[in-house]
Amino acid sequence: MLRSFLLLLCLGFAFCSTQQNYTVDDTSPDIHYSGPTFPCNTTTCPFEATGGLSNNSITLTNETITFLFTGTAVYASIELIGTCFITVDGDEIANLSVTLADAINGGELQNVSKSNMANGPHSLIIDPTTRGTVIGLDHLIYTAASGPPAKSHVGAIVGGVIGGVALTIGVLFVALWARRHRLIMRRNQRKNVILRGITSARPNPDYKAGVDDGKDLST
Repeated sequence: MLRSFLLLLCLGFAFCSTQQNYTVDDTSPDIHYSGPTFPCNTTTCPFEATGGLSNNSITLTNETITFLFTGTAVYASIELIGTCFITVDGDEIANLSVTLADAINGGELQNVSKSNMANGPHSLIIDPTTRGTVIGLDHLIYTAASGPPAKSHVGAIVGGVIGGVALTIGVLFVALWARRHRLIMRRNQRKNVILRGITSARPNPDYKAGVDDGKDLST
């Protein structure tokens, strides 16, 4: 029973740590634009420019875009006129270039990804490399532990503490239960030994003690 309980506890802990993809739209406050931006959506741009995009919107900028996340993978979807390079934790993962003519003739979204990273904090940076470059960020996707994505690390820290406390309580409960079970077994064993000793020391009911009536006293 003890092994079964520990196995279930470990499986539950592993289930709570499953990975899940989260989409971050271009208007999310988690995305930092270092320069001026222009929101291109159904209100500010014609439908032809936004149709098929995530939430029918894209944010245009000619400066650096930075996104901090905690997880194991990240995926960026952008439109581009000019050149830019994309890095994750300082390592370049893409160097893109799209001319104005190609963009006018039906430029497509540029999709860049980085996976199989260590589970932890990372930084994605999209940086223009030539003057006049315009970057349009459609959306980002990152892979992290399941649960609602937090806007700060406070939620992740609190969740980790609560999970660790729950796991510790579970292990302590099992240890205390096992100790109590052993004590009960030992107590029962000692009780059986004492009862056997009392039974063996009980006087024989067929034995009758003699009574000295004084007749045999020597004179």
